[in-house]
Amino acid sequence: MKMSYMVGYGSKYPKQLHHRGSSIPSIIAKPAKVGCNDGQNYFSAPNPNPNIHVGAIVGGPNSNDQYNDARSDYSHAEPTTYMNAAFVGSIAALLGETKTETLQFS
Repeated sequence: MKMSYMVGYGSKYPKQLHHRGSSIPSIIAKPAKVGCNDGQNYFSAPNPNPNIHVGAIVGGPNSNDQYNDARSDYSHAEPTTYMNAAFVGSIAALLGETKTETLQFS
């Protein structure tokens, strides 16, 4: 399939995350109030998410190594904490081992 399961990484990545903040337009693009039930219109839309959740890792392919980029397929299209936390923790540990100087905040 040759795609990244990390949003925003590479040329082919998931465009329809099962994530409310990614699938509903921002307040800048749509200043009118979006009620709880109004989200269903965006959830059902076939368009890519208006907000790119860069760095989020989705569930990945199914048992047949296929990825259906659809919000409704939450088990594969949702960026879960237990997937992203393991990745971030591992990268943080690697960066901690290679970092030789401390960041200074003013």
